Amino acid sequence: MHQLGILYANKGEVDEAIALFNQSLEITESIGNVQTKAATLHQLGILYANKGEVD
Repeated sequence: MHQLGILYANKGEVDEAIALFNQSLEITESIGNVQTKAATLHQLGILYANKGEVD
């Protein structure tokens, strides 16, 4: 899911990318994959910042 999120983000399909990153976050949390969780949170932060949704 994480890599798909990157592909969608690169295509400019931000809402779809966010949905995929959120799915990735759920999966990585359930299996305890800390590295991918961190990368996913990083990508979500970038997308929300680009959308102007960061305080």
